[in-house]
Amino acid sequence: MSDQQLTDTKQCLRKRRSQRIELTVPVVVHRPPKEGPQFSERAQTLVVNAHGALMSLAERVTPEQKLLMQNIDSGEQKECRLV
Repeated sequence: MSDQQLTDTKQCLRKRRSQRIELTVPVVVHRPPKEGPQFSERAQTLVVNAHGALMSLAERVTPEQKLLMQNIDSGEQKECRLV
């Protein structure tokens, strides 16, 4: 890794609002009716932090779209905005 890449990486890490951790959480993702065609998909988180999560979906989604994500284990549901 070059000195410039290392510097860029360190700057990026300082900008993060919270630490990312690898954590697998089983979820069901739904699209609310006002956001477009309905879908429901089982997925799992890959990485989480205090402000969001990274996951892979088969359904096509777009930035700024709102989805509902439900934790399968706890039943807790939250509205999410894609970035």
